[in-house]
Amino acid sequence: MTAKAGEVPTSAEGDQLRRRLLEGQNRDGGWPYQPGFARQTSQKSSWTEPTAWALLALAARNQDPRDPAYGTGCSWLLNKQRPDGGWAPHPDVDTTTSVTSLAVLALSQSPLRGDALGPGVQWILRHEYQETPALERFAYRLLGASPPKAPGGSPWFPGTAAWIAPTAMSVLALSRFVNPASAGIPERTQLRSAIQRAQRYLLSRRCRDGGWNHGGSAFRSEDAESYPEMTGIALLALPDEPNAPLQKPLSLAAAFLNRRQPAGALSWLQLALLKHGRAIPPSGAPPVCRNYLDISLRLIALAGVETGNPPRFLVA
Repeated sequence: MTAKAGEVPTSAEGDQLRRRLLEGQNRDGGWPYQPGFARQTSQKSSWTEPTAWALLALAARNQDPRDPAYGTGCSWLLNKQRPDGGWAPHPDVDTTTSVTSLAVLALSQSPLRGDALGPGVQWILRHEYQETPALERFAYRLLGASPPKAPGGSPWFPGTAAWIAPTAMSVLALSRFVNPASAGIPERTQLRSAIQRAQRYLLSRRCRDGGWNHGGSAFRSEDAESYPEMTGIALLALPDEPNAPLQKPLSLAAAFLNRRQPAGALSWLQLALLKHGRAIPPSGAPPVCRNYLDISLRLIALAGVETGNPPRFLVA
């Protein structure tokens, strides 16, 4: 199908997935994780993570911001912001977590965001991993290993150890605010410094094969194999620079795509290769999308494959 100016070209796979995504939206405006919960009227069925990814998928397909599905989804997300500026995974959860980065990333694409993003960005910066917690340092010493020294990572939950996925998501979220000046957003130099620390953290957590798994520190996983999904996520958060040590990780990402991958891993790897200007191996038959995270990620990746570039909100 030929796209109009400014539109993302469509495919049969993309059209079908978009219909499934829109059909799964709850009456309250949010999305659940699993299609089986989509028709519950209780607010409990809508979660922050699938709602944010659904909004990003619609943004990647150039959804009209005046569209009711997009607008009510943004309103649901905005209404769930907590007093500390962040977001919890679910309205019934009383703890702000790293899902804040994803919410900030999703709302950065919305004209309905108002003044919500400044407090969200501040929350991300406040919870940057500064040093190894005492209990973790003790565990390292018991095992005869040195605690990791690279700061800059982000934890899943405040006060815990840093991990690859939340660190990469914080980079993607903060990168949206480095250039345009926005009310309540910290100075660009502060944002750039935080992004660079996080990127150094990611590089320090590579596995021996060149990729990443969930942790990637020398003690936990230096000898472990990389995971396709984590390798794709980390590569998206790293700069596309001539001196960046990414030749080995990018070759590994391409090799992963020579094997059939589940929807999430396939999508992350394709987006990472697009971001760094690499060719994408043929993927064969469309992957099975079992939940709304799979559907959303697949729509975002298809938008990138069809245009030849990853959506701008996934480029650090």
